[in-house]
Amino acid sequence: MEEGGHVAGLMKSAPRWLVYLIEHGDLGVAIFFVLSGFVISHTLYSVPITRSIAWRFMLRRSLRLDPPYWFAIALAAAFGILSSHFVANKSLPQISTQQVVAHLFYVQKILGFADINPVFWTLCLEVQFYLVYVMLLAIGKHRARNFLMVAAFASLLWPLQIFTRNVWPGLFPPFWYAFLLGAAAYWTWRDSRLQPLLAAFILAVAIGGTYYQQNFELVSAGTALVLWIAAETGRIHTALRWRWLQFLGAISYSLYLTHNAITGASFRLGYRLTGETIVWEIVWSLITVAACVAVGAAIWWLVEKPSIWLSRLVQLDVSDRNDSHAGREIAKS
Repeated sequence: MEEGGHVAGLMKSAPRWLVYLIEHGDLGVAIFFVLSGFVISHTLYSVPITRSIAWRFMLRRSLRLDPPYWFAIALAAAFGILSSHFVANKSLPQISTQQVVAHLFYVQKILGFADINPVFWTLCLEVQFYLVYVMLLAIGKHRARNFLMVAAFASLLWPLQIFTRNVWPGLFPPFWYAFLLGAAAYWTWRDSRLQPLLAAFILAVAIGGTYYQQNFELVSAGTALVLWIAAETGRIHTALRWRWLQFLGAISYSLYLTHNAITGASFRLGYRLTGETIVWEIVWSLITVAACVAVGAAIWWLVEKPSIWLSRLVQLDVSDRNDSHAGREIAKS
């Protein structure tokens, strides 16, 4: 809302704490990356990873993620075209076939294309996280822990700003540490001997975030610590189990994919109907939140839920069914 300039009046008059939360809502990405590392590690922890299993895992993730993502691409393009007809001085979006194809395979940034929807950049990194992580497990086999430790401490080159730029635009290394923090928290929960290494990893990221005043690093380190404490104290299955929060968690992927397009459309339509005052900014903010949740829920039911069912047809091993169920329980908590 704030990013699109939809609530400029509200931002000027709102309490400081609310302004801070709105302006730093993007830090939810840090939480998402760390949580992703934790959950994916749970899914793969007890599975003997071979290269065949690694590719089955990637196929499973593809079936899980692609249909909602592809739907969101189409939705963003359609809303961009519609807005060019109804919003003054807004031109028709220039979307090429090559750009769309690049999006379908999560490589638009790597190939130099702009995101059709600004939120898509995180998914491109997530897919790279999955691929590199599972390949490390497959290559490392019984020494996977050693491979992951090396990867974790190599990832510190970015939060400690020993490296200050990416190898290539759109590649995962600058954010790799966040995913690995989640993975390290999970592995440490399963093997307490890793506690000193987890502590050193979290501390290094926190020091980098503090010294260079990077909130993303601080939130990542804090999230990993909270996850590990929750797991160690047995609260990983019981904390935050309010029904409304479980509902939002279930639709979170669809909600994330579509909220940007729905927010823009909702405010534009609203202000055309009522004009823009501080009161109407508040009213349309509430309506927009409700619209985003409603659309997210609809897409979850119509698109994402079938894709989840389809992905579960790809079994990793005989214990996969039980592990998947446990992983869903962790994700819900």
